[in-house]
Amino acid sequence: MSSPPSYEEIHNVIHAFYEKLMQHPDLAHFFKHIEDFAEHEKRITDFWWISMGGKLEQPPKIDMIGKHFPLGIKQQDLETWLALFSETLEQQLAEEKALYWMDKVMKIAARLKQIVIDNQAMGVQIKKK
Repeated sequence: MSSPPSYEEIHNVIHAFYEKLMQHPDLAHFFKHIEDFAEHEKRITDFWWISMGGKLEQPPKIDMIGKHFPLGIKQQDLETWLALFSETLEQQLAEEKALYWMDKVMKIAARLKQIVIDNQAMGVQIKKK
């Protein structure tokens, strides 16, 4: 069985990934509104740590759908994000850990596509409460 990356490895991947994202001509605009990027990276690191079985005393509450739905993400954006994430995993981790993590990424990406991208394409909107 493959072993997941350590918390430190996850943090390093997330940091390297966001450095790439912020320079990417097609994806950077999705992140310009984030005021405290260090806090954002920590929340995303915690999210991935928990999704791979890690434990935290105070796990973050992350509304993945609510955060992504209003961004207007298109299929091409998701595909570009996936390619960049895969590239980052390959550069930062041993192959076994990169593949383990990428399996999780693909499952979450499929859910994001189904709930966010496909629904937006059909004109569905999430109403703010």
